[in-house]
Amino acid sequence: MRSRLTRLFPLVLLLATACVYRQDIPQGNFFKPEDVAKLQEGMTREQVQFVMGTPMIADPFHPDRWDYVYYIDSQEESRDVHQRVTVYFTGDFVSSIEKEGVEENADLPTGEEGIVIEE
Repeated sequence: MRSRLTRLFPLVLLLATACVYRQDIPQGNFFKPEDVAKLQEGMTREQVQFVMGTPMIADPFHPDRWDYVYYIDSQEESRDVHQRVTVYFTGDFVSSIEKEGVEENADLPTGEEGIVIEE
């Protein structure tokens, strides 16, 4: 019985190494749908930066466009989050706003739900 376990144990360890853990990786600017709803045409660059934060992409070749991108590559593909907000300026004022994936992913986790603070 003991020799059978000693042969089986390395096999179980070898099989366990095939189980890969893939961590959820959030990247970009996290923004809430409420923050995006505050954006309006006619706002200044400073007001947009106050509401949304520093843009992830501020292209020197297109200074009148700010991109805010947020995505999570999750273990479960059904929980992947891809959000993008592009703000276009004319001069120093917002002329248009493009949104992609903001409203439909509003209820997905942000990664902070597991934090419990006890007093």
